[in-house]
Amino acid sequence: MKRRGRGEGSIFRRKDGRWAGFVTLGYTPDGRQKKRWVYGRTRQEVAEKLARLLPKAWSGTVPDSRLRLGDWLVHWVEERALRKGLRPTTIRNYRVYLGHLGPVYHIPLSRLTALQLRALFAELAHLSPSHRRHIYQFLRAALRDAVRMDLIPSNPMEAVDPPEGGPVRPPKAWTPEEVARFLEAAKGHRLYTLFALMLATGLRIGEALALRWEDWQGERLWVRYTMRRDGTLGPPKTPGSQGYLYLDPDTQALLAAWRERVRQEAQGEDWQEHGLIFPSSRGTPLQYRNVMRVFKELQARANVPPLNLHGLRHTYTSLALRAGLPPKVVAARLRHKDVKLTLQVYQQLMDEDLRAGAVPLDTLLHLQTPQKAPSTLPKTGRKKALQ
Repeated sequence: MKRRGRGEGSIFRRKDGRWAGFVTLGYTPDGRQKKRWVYGRTRQEVAEKLARLLPKAWSGTVPDSRLRLGDWLVHWVEERALRKGLRPTTIRNYRVYLGHLGPVYHIPLSRLTALQLRALFAELAHLSPSHRRHIYQFLRAALRDAVRMDLIPSNPMEAVDPPEGGPVRPPKAWTPEEVARFLEAAKGHRLYTLFALMLATGLRIGEALALRWEDWQGERLWVRYTMRRDGTLGPPKTPGSQGYLYLDPDTQALLAAWRERVRQEAQGEDWQEHGLIFPSSRGTPLQYRNVMRVFKELQARANVPPLNLHGLRHTYTSLALRAGLPPKVVAARLRHKDVKLTLQVYQQLMDEDLRAGAVPLDTLLHLQTPQKAPSTLPKTGRKKALQ
């Protein structure tokens, strides 16, 4: 009997009344056919499914129907980590998302439907809105790559609505009075310069801990790395995070005094030189948990509202905008790609700002641009007045 050619399909009716069909993808070493099956309630439905498969069968791009969603997601994370050099924190987050997707792990990738995914996200309703959005974006990106790899014809996530967002907590920041109390409480502590620099520049904690003395060049401070939790240097949060900041004279003087202290500490026998601006007392990279422990102690001493270390970046942004710095300048110092992010996420409205907005209607009506009074001085007189 003549063998069925590659990509040749067959349709028949089963005993239970359903229609079935298959397309031949090739043969195993022992001569058995490698088939891809499709099913339907009518012969026409099966024929249409086979018609979509036949061109791919000829080109050899029909995916293996046994590939499960879980297998693809694990492979996708591993391949993406190698190709894009993902940060360890990102990989950890991906693994958390994988844990939530366990109920659909067993489903073959080719049979995954939008209804199944909608049911999954309904079961995840107990998670926070932001966490559900991250899982949604993770799964959508993984399945989008599956489409690009011809593993599935379309992305079922396109038919799944993004999880609805809940109330977003505004980032916390200190008032100028609270900043002054904190700095007063931190004076004399070894990490005072670190916290003061973060408040003056808006640096992230990882960026501050990764600073090296070669990164400080007078009025310029270069941001080139971030300190990972394991004490190694890695790339900044985004490519746009790399760059330099201008330092004011007071901050430069503060760093110069700190450098002298570090040089004295480096005379110790157990010193390990790493070239860091903010090392431990032995020269090794500072541990995040130790910095956070000191930060909490100083907050309690200053009696200020509790913040995490990223709150210093929020505080800098809020103070800079309140001081009248143009949002574009503040965004550039924060190394934000879009100034809208600076305004929408980081700007804090203090009570004084809200109170200043309560002005009488009569005042609002008269807050028009004043007309320039005609000058009675002669032209020569006006020049002298301007000088």
